Amino acid sequence: MKSRDLAVCALLAALTAVCAQLSLTLPALSGVPFTLQVFAVVLAGATLGARRGFVSQLLYLSLGVAGLPVFAQLRGGASVLVGPTAGYLWAFPVAAAVAGAAAGLPEAGTNSPLRLAAGAVLAVVPIYLLGAAWLVASGAVPSPARAVQVGVLPFVIPDLVKAALAVAVAVRVRAALARAAPSRKG
Repeated sequence: MKSRDLAVCALLAALTAVCAQLSLTLPALSGVPFTLQVFAVVLAGATLGARRGFVSQLLYLSLGVAGLPVFAQLRGGASVLVGPTAGYLWAFPVAAAVAGAAAGLPEAGTNSPLRLAAGAVLAVVPIYLLGAAWLVASGAVPSPARAVQVGVLPFVIPDLVKAALAVAVAVRVRAALARAAPSRKG
């Protein structure tokens, strides 16, 4: 991976960390906070492509494991990645890769809003699957039905709004990258 690629991955990891701090936790939802992380995860994949999107979110998780306070409510450390909300976090690299796979590489000049939107919606699926499964596995909720009730359903509409915002930003960023691509080669 080129240094430029690593720099943009680091930038999107940092954006994910900032978006994690914009959170609201409702006790009735088993401690699962509403954050803007889905926006950053989808944006990472949609703007960087599958591989770099994945790396950006893996870097985000690595920073948190190293103890930096990048997770919601300025938490850090490996304990967060085994806590009740760990499944959501573990899904971030996969979700970014899904969004990126649907979007294609920005350098390829593909900038279909429909492809980006489809990728954004599909990217939310692994977040919900791993998040809800881990809520049950960690003992935070007693059943899969309860996990869906508190860990998925309240988040669907807000996450679709965040995904739509990420698509809107990604369309502009990808267009700018496509315009800049010839000048980088010359």
